[in-house]
Amino acid sequence: MSDRSRYTAPALEKGLDILELLASRFEPMSQAAIAHALGRTPSEVFRMISVLEQRGYLVRGSEDELYRLSPQLFELAHQHPPSRRLLDAAIPVMHSLAAEIEQSCHLSVRFSRFAVVIAQVDPPGFIGFSVRVGARAPMLDSCSGLTLLAFRPSWENDEAIFVDDEVERSDEERVALLAKIERVRQTGRTRVPSLITHGITDIASPVLDHTGCAMASLTVPYLARVGDSPSLERAQAVVQRTASELTLTLGGQLLHPVPQA
Repeated sequence: MSDRSRYTAPALEKGLDILELLASRFEPMSQAAIAHALGRTPSEVFRMISVLEQRGYLVRGSEDELYRLSPQLFELAHQHPPSRRLLDAAIPVMHSLAAEIEQSCHLSVRFSRFAVVIAQVDPPGFIGFSVRVGARAPMLDSCSGLTLLAFRPSWENDEAIFVDDEVERSDEERVALLAKIERVRQTGRTRVPSLITHGITDIASPVLDHTGCAMASLTVPYLARVGDSPSLERAQAVVQRTASELTLTLGGQLLHPVPQA
């Protein structure tokens, strides 16, 4: 038994269970609903919910008595130096990218089996498509996720990426996915039709650290427009150039030539 599994802190685990539950739900929940979802009695979660509310991690509706997460966890995460440095460097260039290609863009990082959006910039003008901050998508079924997996750490072998996969995939599907991930690694760019919205083509390139592993995926949900607007091919090149420039700004290692876009 490892040291990590030998020690327990039941009260802490109870509090984390509550936070993770509310983070996974779009709708607020009552104390009774939280207890039921966690397989506990209302009295077991009452004190923990009260403390989390007092500390500002939960907020309660004045009329419905339902609990939801406050922005405090989000703010806490972005006070962490690596996240803060990444965001400080990324936000200005993301605004420039959105203006140049007339599309929205977002920055995603890996969290467990999900790619999670930590920053987003709207396109110029009145019409566009964008993904909200905090949105998450399965690593194996999203453009951002495939980009992050293509530049995963060397210790994570091909089989490891399927360990937490909730989708039943045939051997042929696994082989096809691994081939797609390898193409991304060879080219430094990802292009896939959106699995969520018809008419959207997701394009992405990685922001790499000093070891060549992905810190983040810079992604654009490309929406074709009528008239004189940047083509998909040009947008892809600009995304890759921008991700490369961000990599260099953060002291990362470039694995592909910077495209002239």
